[in-house]
Amino acid sequence: MSKLNDIATFVIAIGCLLSLLMVPLDIPVGRKIFYACGYLSIIGILVKCIYAKHSFKKQNLLVASSILLFGLANILWVIIYKPAENYSPIYSVFMNIGKILILSAFLYLFISDSKQKNNTLISAVVIISLIMDFCVYYQHFKLGHVRAELGTEKATIAAYIISIISSLGLSAILETKHKSKFYLSFFLFMMGFTAIILTQTRAAILFFPLISLLSIVINKNISKATVIKASGVFIIIIIACGFIFKDKLTSRYHDITNDWSQYQKNNSDTSVGARFAMAIVGLKSGVDSPLGQSAEDRAERVMQIVTLDKTLYGANQYVNIHLHNEVIDTFSLKGTFGTIILLFFYISIIYGSMRPHLNIMTLSVILSTIVYGISDVLFFSKEFTITFILCLVISILINNSTNNVVNHEKE
Repeated sequence: MSKLNDIATFVIAIGCLLSLLMVPLDIPVGRKIFYACGYLSIIGILVKCIYAKHSFKKQNLLVASSILLFGLANILWVIIYKPAENYSPIYSVFMNIGKILILSAFLYLFISDSKQKNNTLISAVVIISLIMDFCVYYQHFKLGHVRAELGTEKATIAAYIISIISSLGLSAILETKHKSKFYLSFFLFMMGFTAIILTQTRAAILFFPLISLLSIVINKNISKATVIKASGVFIIIIIACGFIFKDKLTSRYHDITNDWSQYQKNNSDTSVGARFAMAIVGLKSGVDSPLGQSAEDRAERVMQIVTLDKTLYGANQYVNIHLHNEVIDTFSLKGTFGTIILLFFYISIIYGSMRPHLNIMTLSVILSTIVYGISDVLFFSKEFTITFILCLVISILINNSTNNVVNHEKE
């Protein structure tokens, strides 16, 4: 039974790595591999529970349950509110995301107490991260894309995907005992940060360096003196990238200041202004329908709000997609219960990353996701949702293997 479990874990680990490489590049087989890993996990869990009488740890059950509930909330909302005809494409999006999350819950639970060779996993993640970076460079410098987008068709989602994969690779490298781990981490950070700059996604440009620095500062295996030196090098890299890409960063900065200036003049029809307007109308429509509402009812309510307050006009162009804030968009559609489930999802993963030992890899992935969710709805993208789950699963595998090595050394 143990050998079968090891074989299944190995197959799933390989599948997750292949899927992580393919999904962001929109290679269809990547999604098929992900689904196959999920179905194999369900079989593995049944075998563990029925034949091996295996019991899972409470923190792992908690996280898996939160993922499952998050998926069910999406599907139940679609079942309850989807009209019989002439309905918004939002419903099919959330139905697909719900199915992905439900499958992900089983994938996470099966992997939660499994182990693989961590050095191989870390090397694979680093290679995948660099491939994503080089794809961005190719799109920008060779194909002439102003904002590189990988295979996602959205530069912002591409930036968030690059950010969480790079954060996973960076924090994983720092967990190793490799003599050159800091040089490797500096290189990976530089490549990831420059790739993010080429997507021109402001949230990721601002917060990716902060998440990267945090992964160093909270690492208990690094001495204070080394933390200070490493942080200094990271800051130097950030400044250097700032000079190299001065024109692009200056342009995005001017866009922010101009958008803010327009918003101060009651013009919300800009990127920044629209986000503030969407937050306001989202909260108002959510308060009016605390138990949830259909996409059509929300759109109608938003139109009413905008009609009464012309300064919120910028929210109109996005109301049939999403409101560019994970929590507010959830509240406006799925009501109070849906919002509680989303927050439970966030909190349980943060809690799971700290029990029984601090898993910096998982923490960096979920913190990045929460922060970026302030300016976008990430779980509206199949590519991001699958990538997020894969990063979560791989971080658990690496962490379990690392702790296993440590425990053997102590013995």
